[in-house]
Formats: sequence, C-alpha cells, structure tokens
Amino acid sequence: MHKIVICSAMMIGPYGDLLMVRKKGSYYFQLPGGKIAVGEDDVTALVRELREELQFDASGTSLQFIGQHRTQAVNEIDTLVEGHIYLIKLDAQFTFLPQAELEEVQWVKKDNWQNYQLAHLAAEFVVPKWLSGDF
Repeated sequence: MHKIVICSAMMIGPYGDLLMVRKKGSYYFQLPGGKIAVGEDDVTALVRELREELQFDASGTSLQFIGQHRTQAVNEIDTLVEGHIYLIKLDAQFTFLPQAELEEVQWVKKDNWQNYQLAHLAAEFVVPKWLSGDF
C-alpha cells in the first residue's frame, strides 16, 4: 500500500461554516491543501497549496496545528493518506473560486454537512472536531 502525506486547512468562516473543496473528476469533498513536496515543511506546503487552489495568501495568517490523522485515500487506489491539519479562523466570509485542480468550493454549514460526500479524512477527523464546537 502506498502512502501520501498532505497538509490541509480546516478553514472556519466567521459564522462557523467549514470550507470544503472538490477536485475535478472526484465525487468527494475534502479540505483545501495538498501534498507536501520534497524539502517543504507543513506550513510552507499549506501556504503554497492555498495560494494555488484558492488564491488565498495564508502567509500572515495564524495557523494552529490541530492534529494528524491517517486513513484510506479516496482519490488514489491502494493508498493511505496522512493528513496534517491546521486551523485557520477567518474574520470575513470570503468567496473563493476554484483554481488549479479544483472544480468546486463550498462553505458547509453544521445543519447541511451530511448532504456532501466527504473524503475519509474530513469525515473521520475534521468534521467531528468541527461539530464539537471547540473551534
């Protein structure tokens, strides 16, 4: 089994909504972020990925590490994904347009998250933390 390591952002809007993205050709919504390139640390990778995917500059943003989780990747066969997850609390409700490999960007609410087909990392680790109200 293969393993990929990614760094993703649990982006929470001012009204408590969670930002989720869907890649082109995928049915699953996941967190914005992506694979850590050789020689990159988590923060460098996350800042790069958010700029590529959302045209969002996270370089001056407070990033709070909330944990890591390992699970089955949804878009790659026979692959485990290890996600390093950082919290970003936004002061304003941004409208993000999908860039790079993204097809869709959605603000998910606590009363409609079940309407989305979520990647395992989001469903198993991020959504329970988000619903707990700790953020």
